[in-house]
Amino acid sequence: MDGGGTVRSDSEKQLEAINQQIKDIVGLYRNAVGRLGMSENELWVWYTLIFMDGGHSQQDICGMWSLSKQTVNTIISNMVRKGFATLETIPGTRNRKEIGLTKAGRAYGESMVRPIFEVEQRAIEKLSAEERSACTAAFGKYVGFLREEILRAERPAEKGAVR
Repeated sequence: MDGGGTVRSDSEKQLEAINQQIKDIVGLYRNAVGRLGMSENELWVWYTLIFMDGGHSQQDICGMWSLSKQTVNTIISNMVRKGFATLETIPGTRNRKEIGLTKAGRAYGESMVRPIFEVEQRAIEKLSAEERSACTAAFGKYVGFLREEILRAERPAEKGAVR
């Protein structure tokens, strides 16, 4: 029962637990990066450029982390201004640019992001291979279903359609 005397279903309790765990994770990252003097958004940009393979554009980073174009542009512009990053036009595109790190940028990014990455690695390695697989599979499936349902809810109701 909730505080109002209503019996809650298992799925409602599980959803509450998942949402609380997501918020706990967000809070852990927020506290960690706050101690480093950077924002969460800066963390994910640096994380992408340091640890994720391949060249990345600002558009790629926006899509990966659900960040606004303005946010990523501001972060990258500051990185370029500080001499940490370069922008190279991607051949065959009008204005898409690949972000590169300078030697100073790589050193700075590593010093800021590597400790967080290592903490993540130590934490995830405490789970068995089976637990890691089950967790990523189930959470990925949930995110896909949630995306579907949100898109369905956002569509204008068709004449006579039941939602």
